[in-house]
Amino acid sequence: MDLNTMSIVKRAVLPGKLVALAKGETGVSEVDGTNCGPRVNEYKAATWLPAEQPWPWCAAFICWLVREAMKGGDHTFARPRTAGAWDFENWCRGVDRSAILKKPHKGDIAAGDIVIFTFSHIGLATGGPDANGNVPTIEGNTDGAGSREGGAVLKKLRPLSKIRSRIRFTV
Repeated sequence: MDLNTMSIVKRAVLPGKLVALAKGETGVSEVDGTNCGPRVNEYKAATWLPAEQPWPWCAAFICWLVREAMKGGDHTFARPRTAGAWDFENWCRGVDRSAILKKPHKGDIAAGDIVIFTFSHIGLATGGPDANGNVPTIEGNTDGAGSREGGAVLKKLRPLSKIRSRIRFTV
């Protein structure tokens, strides 16, 4: 395998791990609408906020995914620890070229991209846009109606028009 091919393979590692981890978490839910629960509190522990307190956890789910996907890797950037969806943009601006923010995204969305929504919510793309301009995602703290306060990790289909920006890992 030449150096260029190894670089391409290496770039695909983190996004693939993120998607695999997210798929394994689908269906996890909080306890009785409390923004807490055993697994949810594990997600929240990946941020700088107290995990046992009730607060919206969509960004915590993404922080947890990134932390778990980075295990065993040799990464040059500090993982995100923010509990704010839009604050992921600031995090990305502060890291090296291992993560690249694109805003506006102009439909450039791929599996493994972190997608930040216009309604202060965040998820992980599991594929690119379909013919109708919808992106498949897995999101924490959502529900069947697509709320940002829904209480579960679910697969969603979101229109490109609701995506504010995307973050793509290059490692």
